[in-house]
Amino acid sequence: MMPLRLNVQSTAWEENKLNLLLPSESSKDMPNWKDSERMLVDSDGLAFIYVLENAEGFIYISIDNNHWSEIKNALQKEATFVIQNEEGDELELTAFSREMEFLTDNIQGNANYGQQMEDEVIKIFGTEEQAQ
Repeated sequence: MMPLRLNVQSTAWEENKLNLLLPSESSKDMPNWKDSERMLVDSDGLAFIYVLENAEGFIYISIDNNHWSEIKNALQKEATFVIQNEEGDELELTAFSREMEFLTDNIQGNANYGQQMEDEVIKIFGTEEQAQ
């Protein structure tokens, strides 16, 4: 079975928690989802994909580059990352910060991800050289 892929529609802050808001129709079963604690990269779609699972298989939560500035802000604040649907169901993405740090470091200078993905990651998340 093909994984269910859901695109983050928008983000919303709630104290030190960044809610990644999902379309409701496809996320009604969220209470039965489990965190896989891993993330993939969609270089063609300029997106990070957080992987969840349920009894039927995998659910891919796609976070495209339109949301990356907010993600960077949340990472800097050491915020909690949560997916949420319109019914108010939530699931914490426990490995989000660790996975983002690993991937953004790995993408920089790595031609395997494609020039456009690398350029966008550097533009939003910066480089170690810029931080010094």
